[in-house]
Amino acid sequence: MNPRVTMGGIALFATVLYALAPIVRGNVEIPIAQHHLFHAAMIAGAAFSGILIAGWQHRERRGAAGWLLAALIAPVAAMLLMWPSEYSYFELHPWGHVAEHFGLVGLGFLTGYSGQQYANGIGWAAAISVFGMALLAAWGYGVGPPLRAVSTPAQAATSSVSTTTNPGHGADLFAKNCAVCHGAAGAGGEGPSLKNERARKSLIQAEAWIENPVPPMPKLYPGTLSAQDVGDVAAYVEALH
Repeated sequence: MNPRVTMGGIALFATVLYALAPIVRGNVEIPIAQHHLFHAAMIAGAAFSGILIAGWQHRERRGAAGWLLAALIAPVAAMLLMWPSEYSYFELHPWGHVAEHFGLVGLGFLTGYSGQQYANGIGWAAAISVFGMALLAAWGYGVGPPLRAVSTPAQAATSSVSTTTNPGHGADLFAKNCAVCHGAAGAGGEGPSLKNERARKSLIQAEAWIENPVPPMPKLYPGTLSAQDVGDVAAYVEALH
């Protein structure tokens, strides 16, 4: 077998193994930035393997325009698959998380392979582009701000920055239902610290986590907490520093 193809197969196999990580680690909360970095590594490995397997020939144009179209569409599809608002669901469903990873691996491979099939160097250009976009996403580029504004606990009594959440009410609910594990000010205890949770989750993601927590965190919605209560507690937690 061609050594280049063998190396490409090994790189692809290693990337697929890496994509299985959620099954190994189980339900673990990972910050969005770290998520993007993991995804960037998977995309890079898959795209590199695609380039190796496609190979290169000593002529500029190799294939039909359909290969170029695939090389342009695959990176866009990969970015859509990295939509941050879906991460809370994937953290709760490891097999769904793995399916997302396989999608990224497939799109990364298609980016490198189809670009190189179209013309020498196009695979590298397309692979570098999609890797760069995934890498930049780790620092927030292309990620929209939370849909609802959040005021700090100190502002809650005098400010109406948010028209749909009440962090002051959330603080009361937190003291009654959450402080026993997470500490009076969210500094941690039996449960993890919630300080700077905003760096790990958006407001929408925090609400989703409260509604469907991973044990041993108790599920208080919709029994103890209403939908409005969930939003209020999430707003309070997002404001902790």
